[in-house]
Amino acid sequence: MVSTETHASVPRLSELFARTLDANADGVVVLGEVLDRAGDRGYGFLLILLAVPAFIPVLPPGTSGVLGALMTLVALQMLFGLRQPWFPKRWRAKVLAPKVVEALQTRGVAILRKIEKISHPRGRRFVRNGLILKISAAVIIGLALVLSSPMPFMNTLPAAGVLLIGVGLANRDIYFLTACWLIGVTVTLIIVFGIEVLIRLGRALREAVGF
Repeated sequence: MVSTETHASVPRLSELFARTLDANADGVVVLGEVLDRAGDRGYGFLLILLAVPAFIPVLPPGTSGVLGALMTLVALQMLFGLRQPWFPKRWRAKVLAPKVVEALQTRGVAILRKIEKISHPRGRRFVRNGLILKISAAVIIGLALVLSSPMPFMNTLPAAGVLLIGVGLANRDIYFLTACWLIGVTVTLIIVFGIEVLIRLGRALREAVGF
């Protein structure tokens, strides 16, 4: 008799995420160990790790630029078809700051508990499709560039998009990947509209001063 795994028996995404952040025997959390625990869900969990800090109200100056650069690095590896995220040995040995771990274990897990109420594995075959992963990687790069830019009020929306892709990959939910693509389109339209408004204001200003 072949046993089937019920949906209830599958560990929740928040539980899996919390396990990846468990401290080792020395009482510290090392990036390499986090990635090893994530296994084939490494890209998803890593994107969640990078997206959650953007929702913290007060971040040190320059944090958005660092997060955006790391998101881009992760997305490029997806784009080139690496099965799991790769980092130099020196980076893998990096110890995550206790405050960062605490924020991820509290705020990050809380966010995931809300998300997992509406997210569950849907379309696993599509989530693992190479073309869909490449499209998702391209969207991440675009959102990361916006996140890294000095544009005001444009941190949360790109971070939300990256978080959705992270959840979609980690939970193998094609609906969440699609939702992120829509966020990517929305961010693009907002930027295009904003640039158009600035161009028109510039023209009006030149006409007003007689240039």
